[in-house]
Amino acid sequence: MLRQTSLAPALGGSAVGILGLAVLAAGALPHVASARLSDLYHAAGATPEDKATLVLVWQANEGIFESLLTAGIVLVTAGLVALGAAMLKDRAFGKGIGWASVVLGVAGLAAAGLALVDPGSPIVAAGFRAVMVFQLVVGWQAYRLSRTS
Repeated sequence: MLRQTSLAPALGGSAVGILGLAVLAAGALPHVASARLSDLYHAAGATPEDKATLVLVWQANEGIFESLLTAGIVLVTAGLVALGAAMLKDRAFGKGIGWASVVLGVAGLAAAGLALVDPGSPIVAAGFRAVMVFQLVVGWQAYRLSRTS
């Protein structure tokens, strides 16, 4: 649908969004290492020095996870903004969904920025949930449009 009306924002937004999803998937990998670190920490022969080292390694592992999570969210929401710009020119999606996409994408970018400053803020969680729900709505709309054409 969006190919005919705005090819560049549609392709750019899709590519950036897919890259963001790949970064989010890569962000899940440090959790695999966390389980092993926990096993080593709670092992019978672990000395206090070993435990102190494992705590530092665990914190570094969590830092990597948080960085990948934030980068993935930024990329996905930036892709959402670009796709929203492409939707603005397409009659099938309409200006309402297009503007909502742009506004929620910008809100998601702001939530990602706030996550760097205050990770525990409820605004961050609400912003990310709103973006996820909106992506489901836009996905459903795209599916419906693909079935009619």
